[in-house]
Amino acid sequence: MSAERVSWRPAAAVALFFTLLAALVQRQDANWDLRNYHLYTPLAWLDGRLQTDIAAAQMQTWHNPIADLPFALLVRAGAGGWLVSLWLALPTFLALSFGLRLLDRLWPAQRSPLRTWMAGLVAITGAAVYPGAAATFNDHIVAAFVLGGLWWMADSQSRRGACKTWLPIGLLGGLAAGLKLTAAMYCLGFVAAAALAGPWRQAPARLCALAVGGLIGAALSWGPWGWYLWQHHGNPLFPYFNHWFHSPDALFEDRRDLRFLPQTAWDALNVPLRLLRKSNDFSEASLADARLLLGFAALAGWLWAGRRRDGAAESADSAQSAARALRWPLLGFVLTSYAFWLGVYSIYRYLLPLELLCSLLIVGLLSQAFARRWTRTALVLGALLAIAPTKHPGWGRDPFRTPMISVAFPALPPGSLIVSSTEEPIGHAAAFLPREVPLYAIRNNFMDPQRCTRLQRQVEHGIATHPGPLWLLRPVAVDAIAAQRMSLYGLHLDGACRPIEDSLARLELCPLRREPFTPICNAPPGR
Repeated sequence: MSAERVSWRPAAAVALFFTLLAALVQRQDANWDLRNYHLYTPLAWLDGRLQTDIAAAQMQTWHNPIADLPFALLVRAGAGGWLVSLWLALPTFLALSFGLRLLDRLWPAQRSPLRTWMAGLVAITGAAVYPGAAATFNDHIVAAFVLGGLWWMADSQSRRGACKTWLPIGLLGGLAAGLKLTAAMYCLGFVAAAALAGPWRQAPARLCALAVGGLIGAALSWGPWGWYLWQHHGNPLFPYFNHWFHSPDALFEDRRDLRFLPQTAWDALNVPLRLLRKSNDFSEASLADARLLLGFAALAGWLWAGRRRDGAAESADSAQSAARALRWPLLGFVLTSYAFWLGVYSIYRYLLPLELLCSLLIVGLLSQAFARRWTRTALVLGALLAIAPTKHPGWGRDPFRTPMISVAFPALPPGSLIVSSTEEPIGHAAAFLPREVPLYAIRNNFMDPQRCTRLQRQVEHGIATHPGPLWLLRPVAVDAIAAQRMSLYGLHLDGACRPIEDSLARLELCPLRREPFTPICNAPPGR
């Protein structure tokens, strides 16, 4: 059957089945990031709270909230967890659908229903894909754009010109990177793919079309938020890369997470092997996965098999010929994306698109290697081999409930000011505060009274001059360091704490009294 006439329905049906199954089994999302900023930032942006609150969702307060807007509005409307989960599962469905269609493009001759089901099973059970399904991490949104771009590259082979092929791919990559900066690694991967996707003399046209599409996509998905950050903080990537922009609202540092980066050359080379054992080498939550190792091996095997065929007569099947032409662009994409990840992040969750691609490569090579005999047995055993070592990280799930998230504060007197002093995620609760009640963070993973910035000076000045009641929003489990930081502002508990009705966390609201205190940041606050 000609690849151009293959229906999208089998891939979509398999993707829908596994996506819904993953969402149903795991239940509704309750991860740390959701409790911290995925709900707070979009609602605070819409409500204008970002101009009155200070770092309520810690450093992540300033992550691009555009992708989270539909989720936040559904929660605000009181939607049930099952309905919100369906929305959050949509990127998983799209990523898996594009991936399965890409598989049929790369190995058109071995297409079969069994292969589609085995590929879907291997893909959905990955250590990044499965726990991120129907969750707010937004890595699945990146995967949907990236796999969509790879499928478009494969579908366009020998059918579309440079502009019609690479401008849409650039658009998808730009959209992904604008919504989540970590997707920049896959934009570089597409640059390598475009450079290797045809004759060198045509490479400038391909790269130019890719760049134009990327700029348009980034302008659409990041432009409004980047402009907001520039206007209010003088850094369109705030608080990141502030050693370049020198915004007075943060320290002059890039704020990179260096915890998981390889320390030696051997550490960098043996990442796929280290992923075979359950560990915290690449994630806060422990995980293990063989897909990277097996996927790289499958890619090498596919390249070797294609190299052997290059010396033979060309096949009359144009689909197979086009698939072989994709070998080097795909290799360039994988190696460039992986190298960037290795040197900049080394956080496994950001590899989700590559993990999904590796799942497809494993099943695709098996279908080719055992095309003549034992096809079904090889596909089933190969899928089990890929799945067996997998250990999924636990990011936090709750039973489905309606509404998905509910927070109710006690009645607050007029003129109240809330302060927080914790690194626990409480931003979601701040989203339910009355709009006229601001929240200032004294200490968290961004604020610290001993590290003076303009925002820190604003907190100090606001607490010192606030005429109304002061309250502390905190987890029920008391943080001793938080109490020490509060004392620097002359703040002390002044009565019994009152519980907050919160479906995601155990929080309480405590009255405070203020005593005179020595200024910490002596410079006057400014805007």
